[in-house]
Amino acid sequence: MNRSFAALAVNFVGFQLLWFVAVYGGARGWGGWALAVLVVMQGLVWAINRGWRRDLPLLAAGALACALCEPAWLAPGLIRYQDWSLNWLAPAWIWALWLGFAVSFNYSLAWLRRRLLLAALFGGVGGVFSVTVGIHLGAASTPHGWWPLAMTYCVVWALVVPMLAYGARRLAGGADKEVHDYA
Repeated sequence: MNRSFAALAVNFVGFQLLWFVAVYGGARGWGGWALAVLVVMQGLVWAINRGWRRDLPLLAAGALACALCEPAWLAPGLIRYQDWSLNWLAPAWIWALWLGFAVSFNYSLAWLRRRLLLAALFGGVGGVFSVTVGIHLGAASTPHGWWPLAMTYCVVWALVVPMLAYGARRLAGGADKEVHDYA
């Protein structure tokens, strides 16, 4: 197994585990473990490919996106996270999701880097689906109803995902290669 495929596999499996620990844990008061899953996931990826310098800008982009987007949903009360009272700052497990998602554009989501319209569709539909499942699992609630949140999620994620994909492509030097060979 080459390093690129191994890093992609670790990222794919790691992000699925991250999502579960974050959302299910967020619903049960142990969402902070999502940060540990993120650290382990990235540690394993970096041990395999030694590409941490390529990932840091995407981790920063995920943090910036979280800092900009979450208050837009929290402040007007479109979403409330379980056991979380701040309306301007998301809980740690949400930060872990944003960072893990953003860095995935170097690995399991690299296929979207040159497919920006598909990335927008993926973002709009996937964002609404993800938040809906999270709400049904009890990680969050929608004080103003599902439709206002779903509409804003659809629009925001339809913009954020192609921006992350494009940013990852630019950071990779515009290379057509979907996953870097760090060997």
